[in-house]
Amino acid sequence: MFNPSLITLADQFVAYKKQNGGVYQTGAYYLEKYIQFATETNPKITAPDRKSVEAFLEKYEDAPGSLYNAAAFLREFSRYLIARGYLDAYLIPTGKTRLPAPAPPYFFTEEEISAFFRECDNVRDDPHYKGRHLVLPAMFRLLYCCGLRCKEVRILARKDVRLDKGYFDVLQSKGPKSRRIYISRDLIEYLDDYDRHISCLFPERRMFFPNRADKPYGAAMLEKNFLRFWYSAFPEKKDSGVSIRAYDFRHHFVYANMNRWLRSGKDVNAMLPYLMRYMGHTDVKNTLYYFHLVPDIYGEIAARSKCSERLIPEVDDNEEN
Repeated sequence: MFNPSLITLADQFVAYKKQNGGVYQTGAYYLEKYIQFATETNPKITAPDRKSVEAFLEKYEDAPGSLYNAAAFLREFSRYLIARGYLDAYLIPTGKTRLPAPAPPYFFTEEEISAFFRECDNVRDDPHYKGRHLVLPAMFRLLYCCGLRCKEVRILARKDVRLDKGYFDVLQSKGPKSRRIYISRDLIEYLDDYDRHISCLFPERRMFFPNRADKPYGAAMLEKNFLRFWYSAFPEKKDSGVSIRAYDFRHHFVYANMNRWLRSGKDVNAMLPYLMRYMGHTDVKNTLYYFHLVPDIYGEIAARSKCSERLIPEVDDNEEN
């Protein structure tokens, strides 16, 4: 009986995921790393075994995010193999790896936002980084204005941006989920101006925000430039111990919208489904996550709830629920 190699099985698994609508780039990356690691010690390996999996995961002990991702994708791969009859595939037990604690979100002041974008707009044209002086300010403004995930901005294709219609499409973000993002008139005008200038450098570009090779900016490059502008604006914060990332623009987007709704008297509960859809959350609890993080929001809601307390009858401790 023909026994496919581990590489063949992994290729079949990735193809299966993509056929079901997933991009699966990150999963394919970790599977490739695992297979390379496992086959170096055992060229005849045909399914993940406990020894190779645990040794592979040890490589990520000092990088909790990578450890969690690697374990999650390997577990998924083994489930697929077991379902196909490869019962010897080692399935990492649930709870074997801990979910890393997320970094606390950073919420910007208006002064910080203004100072950050002044630094963005001062970036100079560099012949070694074609178009970077145009791309970076536009990318960070889109992050700030729309609360997108960093990857959603980085990989945005030119064909998916319809400034004449006032929207762009985010395709297959975090799995087979897509959404349409409508943007303000001011942002349309800004991006339209950006598009005209960047098109002079990249007339036939594929990416809306191209690097010098007309490919997406890498995650590390985006983060590096974010910190470059931030610490240029606030050099005194470099050794403050406060964690800040480009992703914090997404957190700030939720925070700013919730506060604006509360202060204008809107019903936040009624508005949450719109915010949830706009941000690409599949569950409202992911949006509600921000309530306990933002003191302004929590305090405002608590104050409002007091107004209706007299309308709700007290429950006797002896009454049944």
